[in-house]
Amino acid sequence: MKQDIKLLKSVISNYNNFCFVAEKLEWIDIKEKHEDWFRIYPLGIFISVYEFPKGYIQNNIVFAYVRAVLSNIAFFEEWDKDFWNISQKERKEYLTRGILLYQPYAIMKEVRFIERSWKYLAEEIKYFAHRNKVLASEQKQYIDKFKNAKVIEMGGSDAGDFIYMAIKCNFMLIVSCGFWD
Repeated sequence: MKQDIKLLKSVISNYNNFCFVAEKLEWIDIKEKHEDWFRIYPLGIFISVYEFPKGYIQNNIVFAYVRAVLSNIAFFEEWDKDFWNISQKERKEYLTRGILLYQPYAIMKEVRFIERSWKYLAEEIKYFAHRNKVLASEQKQYIDKFKNAKVIEMGGSDAGDFIYMAIKCNFMLIVSCGFWD
């Protein structure tokens, strides 16, 4: 697991490393759900949940994370969710020619990699969601599902921007929140 964490850090901080993994990624079917709770400027929050096949995250954390990033791109760019189910040659070409599109999604300007408790992340979710007038009942599904999850504050674009990854069983939660202008 320690080697996986080291590799994950290298993938979120170096576009070439991200591309290497993204090109080789086996495109598997996953369930995903995205929430755009950025309703009141300047406090924003996005929530994405991914359900992977049993054991996949534990055995492939780096591939699972890259798969999640690619799913986020499809969601935010309003692309077909299976857009990455293409050949390695096509992937390489898209990542090379589309660096200005892919890199901001893939690479964090400020890599922090801090282990956090689930309680810490749950409070962050509640804070940003509440400020965006997201009902507690909407938040509850995520708070309950990921209770006691393993959490990493991965980084962000700057000091006021946070990206968290939480893992519990076959589920990965990516939370992006912060003071955005």
